[in-house]
Amino acid sequence: MHPLISGNKWFKLKYFLIEAHSRGIKTLISFGGAWSNHLHAMAAAGYYLGFQTIGIIRGEKPAKPSAMLQDVERWGMKLLYVSRSDYRQRYDADYHQTLLKQLSISSEQVVIIPEGGSGALGVRGCEDILSAGSIQAQEYDEIWLACGTGATMAGVVRSVNNSVNNSVNNATHVRGFPVLKGAGFLKEDVAQLLEPTDTRWSLELDHHCGGYGKTTPDLIQFIVSFEQETGIPLDPVYTGKLMFALKQKAESGGLSGLQRLLLIHTGGLQGRRGFSEWAN
Repeated sequence: MHPLISGNKWFKLKYFLIEAHSRGIKTLISFGGAWSNHLHAMAAAGYYLGFQTIGIIRGEKPAKPSAMLQDVERWGMKLLYVSRSDYRQRYDADYHQTLLKQLSISSEQVVIIPEGGSGALGVRGCEDILSAGSIQAQEYDEIWLACGTGATMAGVVRSVNNSVNNSVNNATHVRGFPVLKGAGFLKEDVAQLLEPTDTRWSLELDHHCGGYGKTTPDLIQFIVSFEQETGIPLDPVYTGKLMFALKQKAESGGLSGLQRLLLIHTGGLQGRRGFSEWAN
């Protein structure tokens, strides 16, 4: 993978970039917070591929910009800070028009990418994750991944179902681990991105460690130990919680009956810098 357009963000951006290029559009707009992995990846893609990028940032401009914000500005991204109430309208088409008017850009000149790189094109890109790794889904009992918006999971479920439908004997199950507290709503969000026949998936709602961006001492200790033992870096927001869930399930007997398990590392490592343990 690319060192900056990393993890699942490359796949989520893939078809948005292809669409913009095919239409001769040079400007990309999207939404995120001060540590957004998505905006970080989009800014890097714009820098390397020749797109002008604009980030709509939730909240007031900080007195000291985060390392992520410093990165994206260095790569040429224009930042527009909006109130949290305005940010809640990020999926509203009328609000998009208000933003474009404020930025003096016509709708024909821009591709607006949903927060996190979700949406139909983002899901389509995530369908390519397994094939990019030469992964045969039918070789695994279960495939696990951390969930934010659910778009990555939907793409993986689609690709698994396409694969197993061509397999004589397979029941591969995709299990998502939301990193948000109270993420039951994701079940409907993911289902809307799938066909009614796409049933080989489920969500585990109790491994968020307190909620989005929240950590516990046990989680941090686990990440440090895991990295020392394996050499594989994790982030505290997504992949750390996924691997910690694996440890907890292994210790509680929750892996009974599984022969082969695949965990997908979705990247997000730049966000570690927002936590004191990895700030330097």
